[in-house]
Amino acid sequence: MRFDETQTPEMDEVVPMPENSGKPDPKKAKELKQFTHGEALTNCRLDPSGKYVFAGAEDFGVYRWEIETGEKVVYRGAHDSWVRRIDFSSDGKQVLTSGWDGRVVVWDVQPETIQAVELPVEQTESEDDSEPVEPKVELVVDKPVRIVEAHRGFSRWVHAGPNGKYIATCGNDKIIKLWDARRWKLKKEFVGHGRHPYAVMIHPDGESLVSEDLMGEIFVWNAKTGQRTRELKSVMTGFDNKFQADMGGARDMAFNADGSLLGCAGITNVVNSFAGQQDPIICVVDWATKEISSHLRTKSNSAGVAWGVRFHPEGFVVGAMGNQNGKGTVEFWSLADEEASESAAPKEEAAGCDDHAAPEEPVEEKKPREIKPFHVVEVNKPVRGIDFTEDGRRFVIACSDGSLRVYEM
Repeated sequence: MRFDETQTPEMDEVVPMPENSGKPDPKKAKELKQFTHGEALTNCRLDPSGKYVFAGAEDFGVYRWEIETGEKVVYRGAHDSWVRRIDFSSDGKQVLTSGWDGRVVVWDVQPETIQAVELPVEQTESEDDSEPVEPKVELVVDKPVRIVEAHRGFSRWVHAGPNGKYIATCGNDKIIKLWDARRWKLKKEFVGHGRHPYAVMIHPDGESLVSEDLMGEIFVWNAKTGQRTRELKSVMTGFDNKFQADMGGARDMAFNADGSLLGCAGITNVVNSFAGQQDPIICVVDWATKEISSHLRTKSNSAGVAWGVRFHPEGFVVGAMGNQNGKGTVEFWSLADEEASESAAPKEEAAGCDDHAAPEEPVEEKKPREIKPFHVVEVNKPVRGIDFTEDGRRFVIACSDGSLRVYEM
């Protein structure tokens, strides 16, 4: 990387973050540092190396902070709207952003050239005008690798598949698209959602896709044929009586490491969504049975939105919440405890090989388990995004006040 100006910005003194050799423990989570921005952040992602964290903001920019030094770089000039989704190529060298302008933009995580641009100096009246004012410098990347006009209307999601071959997107044209990851040639379209799809993921095996729309309908697709193989109706939707509008859809979606579980974060029990009067919820899908196995609820039952979901390497689920009261939480759920309690329940005796045994009764659809978190981290502002380092020891959150916060546990 080089700067095309000799002047580089002075960095504030940053205290190195401590090394933690113990097992990650949510109950020991503490904030290590905080970066600030002048506009509300919309999401955040850590690059695979854990060196940088990227965040979208309401000023249409995408920002990269180097976690150890605090150096801030703005990626701009390609989006005309908010960026709500950020992902990385399978080799970690490129960052992908999608926004309300319908575009997906590809950038280098570590560009060869970063411009150092002097910002205008604000003139203030003072008795002593002899002292020169040091100009502020902004580090800027304004040359993306590629701009893709992916969808008509909001391009809500971009996801790079695990094998490096394909990238999936979805948008307000109600179409799921599968692209060749190298040339960005459109390979296949998946049509069937009646309302806007909010998120789409390629399963770790590369054979299936899964998407969720405004009405909370979760579709599973065969990646090769384009056929829909399963449809799940979640509770992640509702009708806003005040504004006479449907509200729902996945604000975030993630698989666990082996693809056995899928998490979808969003809302349910909508009263007045524009005022934040709905319940945050995370639905967990068992991929083997293609059924919703769990509903993860917040500790306080506060109205708001579940903006983020992640599966931690230690097995628990983590959610990021923005609450109606102007605050937020990071909440932790254990699925293992619930599974253990279910397995301990008494089972009926088998009928054996009795030729006269009564025919089996139809099995009723199993209701999802309602699970409360075992730990909550309180945040003084709504949380709009969360991501973890690969080892699960640190996580970052993006907040509505423009702060990006780094935690260790």
